[in-house]
Amino acid sequence: MKKIGNKGIGCLIKWFKMDLQNNMVNGVVILKRSIMVVFLVLIASGCVTRNYDSNMDLGKSQLNEENYLEAHEAFELAYKEGKTPKSRELMDLSGLLASGMKKYDEQDFESAKKDFEEATAYKAKYRDGKQMVSKAAEMHPVSDSATIEAVLGNDEVKPAEETTVEGSKAEDVAATDEKGKEGSKDSERALSKSQAEKLVKDYVDMENFSHLQIEYDHDAEKGDYIFHVFEVDEPSQKSGHKTTWGWYGVNKETKEVYEVM
Repeated sequence: MKKIGNKGIGCLIKWFKMDLQNNMVNGVVILKRSIMVVFLVLIASGCVTRNYDSNMDLGKSQLNEENYLEAHEAFELAYKEGKTPKSRELMDLSGLLASGMKKYDEQDFESAKKDFEEATAYKAKYRDGKQMVSKAAEMHPVSDSATIEAVLGNDEVKPAEETTVEGSKAEDVAATDEKGKEGSKDSERALSKSQAEKLVKDYVDMENFSHLQIEYDHDAEKGDYIFHVFEVDEPSQKSGHKTTWGWYGVNKETKEVYEVM
């Protein structure tokens, strides 16, 4: 909160006394100008305090909703008003989380990972700042896992060298038969994406939250399906801002649904 310091008040009183001495006319003191200056200074100080407090409160409420971009904008305005260590800390951390979340939604996992790493390493001193550091620490392994999955998905499997034409054909036939047998067994017990999606919808109770949407994101390292549940600020527009509700995994064998973070 920005206030007039003791030094500033002392200077103001000293100036006020000098002004009184300079404006003595036949024993009558002319106070108008002095009172007006003091009044304006007090009003200005009150306006700065109100603006700072209102922007800090707005930023904290946006943090509770995990709207990090809106929180960053509010803390930035508060910092411009007060330039306090707390407003600077919250402005920096909310900016890193907003950037990381945006890059993650755009599947730029490597860049998102760097933002989360920087936020995790931030030496936070205030409660709200420490909570954002914890959030970044939760997101860091998620982005790291997504990066690994993306890299593995882009790798091409190199074919083995053929020994003989007849030998390779025989191996292909045998492999096809074996895969067919295994595939029929797996198809009987494996969980499809659509089935997993339904399990997540039931788990989140999306039937009672019509504004929520769900999408398949990737397969985890152990093979579990990972789904992203979110809401869109403006559903009628494709470019509407996504707000994450949660990340959920589904075990293909046990059909267990769990929260990723």
